[in-house]
Amino acid sequence: MGKSRLLLSSLLSVLLLSSGRATLLPSAAAAAGEPGTRTVTAPDLQTDETPSELLVHYTELPRSVATVPSLPSETGNAESIAPSVQLLTFDTLQACEKAAEKLENNPLVETVEPNYTRTADAVPNDPYYTDQWWLSHVKAPSLWPLAAKQTKPIVVAVIDSGIDSSILDFAGRIAPGGYNFTDSSQDVRDTNGHGTSVSGVIAATLNNGYGIAGVTGPFDVRILPLKTIRQDGTGTVAMNVQAIDYAIRQHADVINISQGGVSASSFEQQAIQRAADAGILIVASAGNDADKGNPVIYPAAYSQVLSVASVNRYNEHSAFSTYNEEVDLSAPGEKIVTNWPGGKFMSMSGTSFSAPIAAGAAAMIQAELPGLPPQETKTLLMETAKDLGAPGRDPIYGAGVLDMEKLSAALAVRLEKAKTVPVTGIQLDQQMMNLTIGNPATASGGQLTARVLPDNAANRAVTWNSSDPLVAKVDQTGAVTAVSKGQAVITAKTADGGFTASVSVTVTAIAPFTGDFPDMEIDDAKIFAIKFNTALKPDFDYTGYVQVAAQPDSTASIAGTAVQADPSDPRMLYVAKPSHWAKGTYYLTIKKGLPAQSGKRLNRDTRLKFTVR
Repeated sequence: MGKSRLLLSSLLSVLLLSSGRATLLPSAAAAAGEPGTRTVTAPDLQTDETPSELLVHYTELPRSVATVPSLPSETGNAESIAPSVQLLTFDTLQACEKAAEKLENNPLVETVEPNYTRTADAVPNDPYYTDQWWLSHVKAPSLWPLAAKQTKPIVVAVIDSGIDSSILDFAGRIAPGGYNFTDSSQDVRDTNGHGTSVSGVIAATLNNGYGIAGVTGPFDVRILPLKTIRQDGTGTVAMNVQAIDYAIRQHADVINISQGGVSASSFEQQAIQRAADAGILIVASAGNDADKGNPVIYPAAYSQVLSVASVNRYNEHSAFSTYNEEVDLSAPGEKIVTNWPGGKFMSMSGTSFSAPIAAGAAAMIQAELPGLPPQETKTLLMETAKDLGAPGRDPIYGAGVLDMEKLSAALAVRLEKAKTVPVTGIQLDQQMMNLTIGNPATASGGQLTARVLPDNAANRAVTWNSSDPLVAKVDQTGAVTAVSKGQAVITAKTADGGFTASVSVTVTAIAPFTGDFPDMEIDDAKIFAIKFNTALKPDFDYTGYVQVAAQPDSTASIAGTAVQADPSDPRMLYVAKPSHWAKGTYYLTIKKGLPAQSGKRLNRDTRLKFTVR
């Protein structure tokens, strides 16, 4: 694959994108003391890039800290967000431009992109209604009787602005493990409102005497809230990538992303492919930019994603809903009454609310046909849609509007056939897996996906086993984790017929950033050197990281010690007194956190003794 070049001029360009930020205004009912408000969203200009951040993909996994490509000097911060992928942050646009040019010319760098912005897809809406017309419109109750046959809870990861977990409609409907990628915490409280509304459309509790009903009705469907949208309604590709990979590790069954931007990202698409490989369908909003020329919106436009447009209660294409060749399906998206933080209810419009209706349908499919591949789930939703517009698939409605009555009938046929189809074999998506331990810059886990043959086999249950869990362990979803150096064999076995398939796993130990510090003797004028296993920064002042003392416990510190990295061999650090060393024994401490040129830091305090003759 050729290197994806970053056009520096693109950092200065401004792209038109309808804002997903909602301004809350009290409705007439609320002003009179009745519950409920309405949302108004004013379009404005948004840049689709975070100009002070770059995403960088290296050509191969580093085998040691010493092989990690040097970061441009302009880099303010570097964070690993995916295998071989770093997010680099800069203080200014000019610094970002300079760094981008250097990275594009680095042979160890495969791809450089701006960290594009993603914006929640909500549009202007005036009136607010209390009836959920869309449930009967897509005939959701037709699927609800199948809930009695559900075999396991289904988790829908909602990558959005978080959730108000105190709302009664979400009691028992939130999966553990939610995470906030906007500030790297477990606080998923919704400061924007968008994520709470999207989650309510999917999974608000049915028949609890409160609020609304989610499209999944009586099914055991739980929301995994993954916060990537800030209070102002914006997020970034980097946060989406982290959230998608996290959803994979948490074994989500479906992912809903009601947000988007006009710029495609190879990093985001690769994360979505990893989700598809793990058996997860991603459903995304097609966008609300019909009045801006119908630009293609990402992530909805990626081929692995189900892109959902909006219709009204008359099956008319919503005036705001983006239409183009990438639209796969339509669902109601106007005047969708749903939850809002603080126990309020809102009438919302936008493809943000069409997508979770379809995501809920996908969740119910997974409840009935666990492990159905995402592409098959997507096809089933499209094939059972009610055709609208031009015959067949078209850019306005896609395959048509979601029809759960037809979907229910199709599921019944599949379930009946599945009762009599025996397993004939099993295949794994990999034959070998290489993992590493001991270095945070490299991967330490992987995901295996088993395909039970035939695809419509009745019993698709699989058990996983490791020949040596002390080297590599595997859970019952096929997630493999490196434990220690060595080799192990991971085996998947079908419950029906006992068919097996195996993968050889090799775990390599990668040395951390350390130094070679033997005790030594020196004369009273000698400048002595300490050697590290990776290059230091030649122009960096390391004085604060080196301490010389007369006592083993670092007391009686010796002042005036000079420290300097060798420009010709930056692995060498020289230590000297300005005049001379007095005879005796000294104790030198190299402090944890000492930075290397690569950005890595010394992993522990290290001490050595030296004697002056």
